[in-house]
Amino acid sequence: MIERVLGNTGIQDTQAIESVVKPSRDVARPAETEQVVRSMGAASGHWIGTLNALQLVSSAQAQQLPTVTTKGSGVPTVADYKTGPPTRPDIVHDNGFLQNPNDPNDPTPIPTIPPTDADRQALRDWRNKLEWAERLQFLPVGPHTHIEDGLAAYRHFLDGNGADRNFSYEKFVRDDGAGKTTLQNATRDVQLGAEEIYNQMIAQDPSLKDRPVTFLMTGSAIPVGGSDKFPYPTTENWQKAIGAHQIWMSATVTVKPGEKLGDPAQFSMRETLHAEDRYNFNPGATDIATGTPDAENGRFERTGLAHQYMNYATLERDVSWMQGKPEAGTAKPVGGSGGR
Repeated sequence: MIERVLGNTGIQDTQAIESVVKPSRDVARPAETEQVVRSMGAASGHWIGTLNALQLVSSAQAQQLPTVTTKGSGVPTVADYKTGPPTRPDIVHDNGFLQNPNDPNDPTPIPTIPPTDADRQALRDWRNKLEWAERLQFLPVGPHTHIEDGLAAYRHFLDGNGADRNFSYEKFVRDDGAGKTTLQNATRDVQLGAEEIYNQMIAQDPSLKDRPVTFLMTGSAIPVGGSDKFPYPTTENWQKAIGAHQIWMSATVTVKPGEKLGDPAQFSMRETLHAEDRYNFNPGATDIATGTPDAENGRFERTGLAHQYMNYATLERDVSWMQGKPEAGTAKPVGGSGGR
């Protein structure tokens, strides 16, 4: 694990999008929303979709939209995008101290072993540390480590019995520079993908250029934690809460022709960032802030005294820009975004 230095990147919530520059933990649950493709100008339609934004759609016209992908197109995106509803990509998570030693890609955890008296005593010691750390977060005076999300994640490791857990990516973006950088670059990635998909649609059906078109798009996985554009969390809180993780993007995109001949098309989209992480400990790794070997808590995984689990979050933004100028667009939070 490494920490990375952050600087400034592109898209800013409720502000103009600046140029993107390098800035400074399996089976997932389905997406919360099935957002909708529509082709504007339909004479009639029917409702499809679920929780967040039902849209009126003409089935006949939706079927006429070309199916395209950015894969192999040469567009400089990190993810590959295609038209279609939000579809979780094939993401494989490791099993920490329960990983098959003969196959690092085996998704099935190896069996646990019976704990010893020493293991149970070690667990009591770690519970004591956790309880004291939790108390310190709420003292009116005295030392505060500001690792409440990290402590909550560790508490679930000890007491959650392996159940899935939701966390707030909104808070990660707000409190950690790496979160801001990740969102900004993920948004730019979707913008570029959306423009390429639209360009391919126009190439296949030039008539689409003269009328508004709405389409769904979904992307492949983007690893967070190993690059300057998608860096490892910089704060101890989020290093402990999620560390390196995976995201994937989906969006509902509407494109309207320019007002006058030759004017650039206007893009607007509601994008969803889907994040997931398997919380566990890894052989050979150490805690960044304290240097504590992961093996101390990995032993609890191995003996079944604590359990690895999946973390999930989503975040939404409404983004608008003119074709060819994604850096000059705007992005705004969606009401209630970041609740899971």
